[in-house]
Amino acid sequence: MKKSIAVAVLSLAISAPVAGAYEYPLQFTPNPGYRALVVAGYQFEGTDVVGNCSYYTVSGSSGKGGGGRSPISHIYDQTCRWDLYGNLLSVTPGALVPPIPVSIQGAKLVFAINASGDSTGFDAALPGGGFVNTPGSHYTWLTPQNSGVVQQMAYNVVATLKSDGDVALDITNVAPSALLGKATLKSTTCIGEVNIGATCSITVTYDTTGVTNPAGLAYDTLRIDLTSNAGDAHDFVQNFTVVLPNKQ
Repeated sequence: MKKSIAVAVLSLAISAPVAGAYEYPLQFTPNPGYRALVVAGYQFEGTDVVGNCSYYTVSGSSGKGGGGRSPISHIYDQTCRWDLYGNLLSVTPGALVPPIPVSIQGAKLVFAINASGDSTGFDAALPGGGFVNTPGSHYTWLTPQNSGVVQQMAYNVVATLKSDGDVALDITNVAPSALLGKATLKSTTCIGEVNIGATCSITVTYDTTGVTNPAGLAYDTLRIDLTSNAGDAHDFVQNFTVVLPNKQ
């Protein structure tokens, strides 16, 4: 017996990026307890973005005994290098001097634009601040990726995505998988070219009948991997708690 897992499609507001490209955040994870983090793209070097990724931390006090001692500060003045999709490539000591912005759009400062129309800088609306705008294809999963509770049976899981880059999305392969259950591709409208602004769907048969656990519950993860021309491929992931029948 198969049942369908009802999934609502979200309506997402996509902000207009610089030059029609998609805005990727510059990825960087500082040490715990960081303060005054600055992440910004300053310039292009070939196909890399080079910029700032500096911060400082404060820990303990500068001596033994009573109060009045100053905390110890650890300063991380650093230069980072990213690819055109915001993926961190390297971190080196020493911070670059911020250049003069080539444009200012509200809280967004653009520091550099290359010959291909890519731009980089600082955007206060982003969690880290740094960004690179790269013309290319991109997709967003419209189906919520939440945790769920399922019984031991077969389900049809439908995942919908939207092509929201500035060139058409081209998907060449769809590969579902699960850690414990069995995931097989039932049907899809996503193979091939998905025009800008268009949506497509993937239907996966997710079968938990073979999942066992003496505790009566099992925790499984369903994934849908895509192979496409999008630079920042990201999988569809849903976590499920499988309720198993009580066998006594």
